[in-house]
Amino acid sequence: MPNLPNLRALFSHTKPDAARGMHFYVSAKGVIAAAVHQNLAGIYYEQAAPITLEGMPTAMQLGDAFRTAFDRFSIRDTDLRNVKKSDWPAFEASGLRSIKEFERAYRLIGCYGLNGSNAVVRAAIAHPVESGVELSVCFNPLLPPAAIGEQLMRLAEVANAI
Repeated sequence: MPNLPNLRALFSHTKPDAARGMHFYVSAKGVIAAAVHQNLAGIYYEQAAPITLEGMPTAMQLGDAFRTAFDRFSIRDTDLRNVKKSDWPAFEASGLRSIKEFERAYRLIGCYGLNGSNAVVRAAIAHPVESGVELSVCFNPLLPPAAIGEQLMRLAEVANAI
């Protein structure tokens, strides 16, 4: 008798209605935009070769980076048990020497579709003081890149002002 959960996972491999995602890492040095995959267990993980933007990008550059990374989303099954934290694509792209240094320098803005239709994306960043609290904005991913970039820049500004 076949293992039904594994058959379901196999068929979901090409499931078009998965909630897409991507990661932004923001610092005074610049921005890293990382596309993500989702494995069959539903875990998101970063793809290789993230986009790096030196210094403070314009709203248009930020929106273009979002669109490129968001469009690169895919479902790809990978066993993540043997992946080392030092293999983290955003960390490698930063050029920093240690993960501790990277985590101090960069703040994560996670951008994910609210559901499989991906009609609305929620971009969220951890509150800098209150543990377990996030600041977020929602937007349509089909907005012009400059409008998306403005939303993301405003979110980062508010988080840094606290």
